[in-house]
Amino acid sequence: MPLPRLPALATRAPRCVAALALVLPLLAMAQSAPAPTSVPTPQVESAGAPRYETRTTSLPAKGLFEGDELTAAARRQLAELVLEALGLRIDVALVVPTGPWRLDGSGPDERQLTPQRLEAVKRFLQQRGVDPRRMYVESRIDDRIAEPRLEVQIGGREALD
Repeated sequence: MPLPRLPALATRAPRCVAALALVLPLLAMAQSAPAPTSVPTPQVESAGAPRYETRTTSLPAKGLFEGDELTAAARRQLAELVLEALGLRIDVALVVPTGPWRLDGSGPDERQLTPQRLEAVKRFLQQRGVDPRRMYVESRIDDRIAEPRLEVQIGGREALD
């Protein structure tokens, strides 16, 4: 193997030194720089699912119905409930009779809860924009409670659109 000539080494050596002078600082910076996995990533708050919220009103049986229709006071209270629920995507609307209601149709009493009276409540809610497919009646008849009441609960999540 022939030895390189001296003038060729003399011209290549400064180029190699210059190249090393450029590369060595870059290598030093690369070694001192933190690994890409250790760089903290900015935390973005996730919107997540909106909280489930419930709006409730409780109406006494006394003065709730005139015949099979809601009284003006009952309509006003139910309208306030619907206004409170504005901004919710309604998942469920429960009509919940609680207390000693009479379900046997034993007279035109305030305590008598007929299907027509329940339909009047559901119809009112439907007229105010509650989807009838999301309305349910859940009976909690309890004789230990002295006065019958009708609770209406509207539950849903905040509407994002």
